Amino acid sequence: MSNEQTAIRLPLWAELPHLSLHLDQLLDITNMYLEPIIGDAITKTMMHNYFKAGIIIPPVKKRYSQKHVAGAIVVGLLKNVFTLDEIKQALVWILSDANAQQGYDNFVKMFNEQAAKPQLEPASVNSIDLGQASQSTVLQYEAVQSILYWLAAKNRLAAAMKAKSKA
Repeated sequence: MSNEQTAIRLPLWAELPHLSLHLDQLLDITNMYLEPIIGDAITKTMMHNYFKAGIIIPPVKKRYSQKHVAGAIVVGLLKNVFTLDEIKQALVWILSDANAQQGYDNFVKMFNEQAAKPQLEPASVNSIDLGQASQSTVLQYEAVQSILYWLAAKNRLAAAMKAKSKA
């Protein structure tokens, strides 16, 4: 991943819509952030599966909130690296250590900081002191690193395939 690419940045909790949303709106917002990163969209079926599996809390009267958008963004990224059961276990663990806003913002701060670097490299995080962090926060850091390394490998493979097709 290089800075030549479009900047990858996820919204912090405070930047997520504060309004009650319909599912289509939730998907539009989620996919606005995820599609440029992962190249795929989250679908209604996927969201219903996340609700049924207890990974994301179900909506109240078919209305969705910041928690749903945040959950869809995180799960949308993590599903490329972890199984849904692993994601559920990690979220339960993280949310036992922090509230949804804190957990989401920790993840996003680490993701944005690491994604902004010109090259992926194991490095410290400026926004959070990993030496003093809880085990669940260290897990978040490692998950962010996994996602970014996965993206780097995906982009490298795509570039190689493109170069091969031109040859």
